Amino acid sequence: MNQALREQTLERLKDGRLDILIATDVAARGLDVERISLVVNYDIPMDSESYVHRIGRTGRAGRAGRAAAVR
Repeated sequence: MNQALREQTLERLKDGRLDILIATDVAARGLDVERISLVVNYDIPMDSESYVHRIGRTGRAGRAGRAAAVR
């Protein structure tokens, strides 16, 4: 996915035109989307810092959020 398409997809997520985003670890850092209330991990990272960054996409700024793992 090129950068322009990434940015367009992120805007769709932020403004409510997109409800689900399937992403790699590229999305684990730097995303701040108020609407994210659940992060589902398919493959748990080996180090705790990476895991914290992944699940940190939900529950931002004092809001409630959930994280789940699927195996």
